[in-house]
Parts: sequence; structure tokens; C-alpha cells
Amino acid sequence: MATPVGFQRLAMAALLGVGLTSTVVGCGAAPSEVSSSGSASASAFEVVARYPAKALGLRRPNALALGPDGDLYVTDYRQRVSVISPQGRVLRRWGELGDGPGQFHFVGPDPSDPTWIAGRLTVSRDGEVYVSDSGNARVQVFTPDGGFVRQFGSYGEGDGQFHRPYDLAVDASGDVFVADDERQMLSGYSATGQTLWTIGGTEKDADLVGHFHVGMIDGHGRLLVTNDDQARILYIDAEGHKVDVFGGGEPLVQDGPCDVTVDDLGYTYVSPCGPGSTYVFDRGHQLVASWPASEGVLVTAPRFGPDGTGYALGIDGSVVVVRATLGRS
Repeated sequence: MATPVGFQRLAMAALLGVGLTSTVVGCGAAPSEVSSSGSASASAFEVVARYPAKALGLRRPNALALGPDGDLYVTDYRQRVSVISPQGRVLRRWGELGDGPGQFHFVGPDPSDPTWIAGRLTVSRDGEVYVSDSGNARVQVFTPDGGFVRQFGSYGEGDGQFHRPYDLAVDASGDVFVADDERQMLSGYSATGQTLWTIGGTEKDADLVGHFHVGMIDGHGRLLVTNDDQARILYIDAEGHKVDVFGGGEPLVQDGPCDVTVDDLGYTYVSPCGPGSTYVFDRGHQLVASWPASEGVLVTAPRFGPDGTGYALGIDGSVVVVRATLGRS
């Protein structure tokens, strides 16, 4: 989840209309941004469609996940989950404000500002939808149709407790990984909510000190995480060990990395905390492409399916459909 600073950057961009658009965009790659070192030599992807928030009935959408069936799952300010087809048709919704099963209380980094909410979600390989209910300090699990399955977590500092859970991911074995934004910790939990490990808080390793943003599980079973305070991209294994890291300088330090994903060819996509560009790195962590902010800021990194089609949220709340171009004919 973005830090308060990151939210302020995005809010200012929205007010000023930086990179905003709500039109449907045809095929065509945008030009790359090029720097003198670690330069981007290719365009990151093509935008093939854009579904405006108003047409989808979304108000300030906050997070997007891609299900195994290809449907999109989105949380928004109305305290609900919307399920959207790849063609931009709303299929179903569930949720409302409250603290009961199937109800949510999404809050942002500053609870005194109700205009910013943070309800993150992810979808498991078997289609279960995990939603971090930040204001109720819990994680809820649903069927793809919105049926309540179970929940875990409560407010506190003990095992299985949170202050403010935000980003999360679930692996093939059913273990769940949740970032607690307020405590600046990242924890692994079993499917039933038992704590497996915790990192962050007070650490000697600077990479593990700061605000974590959970992206996804990669093809090697590693958790992709950003630390926007340190401008680093981390790879964490299922036991909570840091196994790889890159970043710490330009271009990531400018806005801070707030989301990270990887496509089926191993390219890593990093979206900014502020109104900046989306950057793409190869398997060797070299910058190879970018999507310029001038072409439309993406507040989430694209979630890619196996065919190279991806989906992201634009800063104007639209769902942006992209097609990966790197390494593809």
C-alpha cells in the first residue's frame, strides 16, 4: 500500500489532471523514455483498450487483481468488490460498509481523511478472493461469486493480528502474505491464519526497513515486494528470507516503487507511488523499457495473463488493457 506521501502525490496528480484520460485507446506503442545509463531502449507495452471508471460504476478504484478465469477483481471507495470481464462488462459486485462477514471498512494511511481508502485484494489459483479489510484489521476470503468463506486477523500486535493490513498475495500452497502498512511489517500466514514468519519493523537489513508493497508470486514461488522508502525491489521466499534485491537508485528513487509484477517471459514491471512512469526490467534487473507518465500514469503495475495481455488501473480510475511487447513477435 502506498505511503501517505505516495497518496499525496497521486491525489495532487489527479487534481491537476496529470496524465488523465478516459477515452478508449487503439493499438499503438508509446515512445520510451531514455536515460544516459540503464536506458530504456523499447516501449513497455501497447495500450489496446481503456474502460472508464464511470462506465464500470467505480468510484476511486483502489486495487486490481486478475483471477485464473481471466476476470478482473477491483476494490473501490464504495467499500465493495466488483468483478469485471476482460471485455469491460461488470459481472457482479459484493460488499458494503461495516464490520460483519462480507462487509468492509477500507481506510487509507490517514484515517482522518475518508476520501482515501485502501482495500487490497488478490485471487488464488483456485479462484478464492482474498481481501485485506484494512479498517477492520482482518483478511476476508470469498468464493469467486462473493460468498463468504472465512476470515482471519484482528487489531493488535500478537500473532495473526494487524494494525492496518494492505497489500497481500497467496501462493500455490495456500499460504498468505500480508503487509501491515502502519507497523511496516510483512508476514506469512497459513491458510487458516497462523503466523509463519514476520520481517520488517526493527531490522539490521536496510532493505527490510520501510513500507512494503506486495506485488505477486512469481513463477519460482518467490514473493515480489517493493520497499518504497528504500526504492528497492525484493524477492522473498516462502520462508520469509530475502533471496534477491535490486534498485535503490534512479529511476525508482524519484517517485518510489509502489507496485511490482512480472510477466510470463520474466520482465518485471514497476509502477510509481507518484505520478511517474512505469518501468520495465529484464531478468538481469537492467532497465529495458518504460511507459512514460505523459502517456497516462498507471497506479498499479499490469497483471498479465498467459497470452501477454495485462490489466492495470489508470490514475483516473480507468481499467487499462495492455499487451506486452518485449520479447514477443
